[in-house]
Amino acid sequence: MRLMVALAIVSSLVVPLAVPAEAQTRLPRTSPAERSTDDINRRIRQDQQILGVEQDIRSESSRIRQNVERDRLFAPRYLPPVPRAGCARGAVC
Repeated sequence: MRLMVALAIVSSLVVPLAVPAEAQTRLPRTSPAERSTDDINRRIRQDQQILGVEQDIRSESSRIRQNVERDRLFAPRYLPPVPRAGCARGAVC
C-alpha cells in the first residue's frame, strides 16, 4: 500500500513536468493562407523545373538538327563510276 501511494505521488509530480515539454516540441498549425502560399510556391517550382527540362530538350534537338544539316552539307557525294572505253567489264586498266 505504501508503495502504491509513493508511486502515485511520484507520478503526480513527474507527469505534469513531461507534458509541457512535449507540448513545446509540437509546431503550431499552419493557417489556410500559409498552406495556399506553400501550394502556390510548390507549383511555381515544379513549373520552373518543367520549363528547364523543356529548354534542355529544345537545345538538344537543335544541336542534333544542326549536326544532321552539317552532315548533309559536307557528306561526300556519290558519283557513279564512269565506264572506261577500251577496258573490258571487270578488268583493271
